[in-house]
Amino acid sequence: MRSYVWRGDFVECDVPDSPLDVADSWRHLNGRTNGLDLHLERFARSAGPLPDGFVETMLPLLSTGELFPRIALSQGLLLLDVRPAPPPRPTTSLTYAPAPDPRTQPEVKGPDFAAFHAYRSRYQVEGTDDTVIVDKHGAMLETTTGALVMWDGDTLCLPDGVWLPSITLHQVVSRAERLGTRVKQCRITPELAAERPLWFLNSLHGISPVRDLHVSDAVITPPAHPDFNEWRDWWWGGFTVEEEGIEFDD
Repeated sequence: MRSYVWRGDFVECDVPDSPLDVADSWRHLNGRTNGLDLHLERFARSAGPLPDGFVETMLPLLSTGELFPRIALSQGLLLLDVRPAPPPRPTTSLTYAPAPDPRTQPEVKGPDFAAFHAYRSRYQVEGTDDTVIVDKHGAMLETTTGALVMWDGDTLCLPDGVWLPSITLHQVVSRAERLGTRVKQCRITPELAAERPLWFLNSLHGISPVRDLHVSDAVITPPAHPDFNEWRDWWWGGFTVEEEGIEFDD
């Protein structure tokens, strides 16, 4: 991993051991990205506008390899971590933990990273990929690293509650609406997931079907969605090269 701090240019530095006020990250494939403008917009909504030249100077540092870069604001410093990306996860295994919500700022990415790490360490079943965050009634809201959606027949169901405004979820909803697919919010419970397709979404793994959900001593296996391959290929086909910089609203 290479780490940088912004001082009118990117200067290599040691990774500071301090909490992150805001963060954002995405998969970067040999200079190609999917929805980078949306990630930068989300970051700027909480951290403020990025300095002139930040994006244009960042992109050449990400031009080669399969990367998982992260930008962050910490103690007034703008940081960039250039990290290798793990292979895409074709399916996802989740732990369902009916535990207190660890989030303090659920609509901002970054401040709760340490709490998420502690939450996974305490509740996650060995061999699963992530842990679900639930509301006070036990309905699933998201996981510590991604969004969740469920399919009820031809209807795309979003969690009914507060969750991080996921970029991948936004992309999936936008496509569903373009296709004329009904989108609604509902309580997503383990009982429903036993009968309906459940997807994990984030910008590192794209659209990943939940293959199993570990609930206490039981393991729930959500059914497959008949059009999953089409959705998966659509998302991975959205990677493009940013040749002339990125423009976005502050």
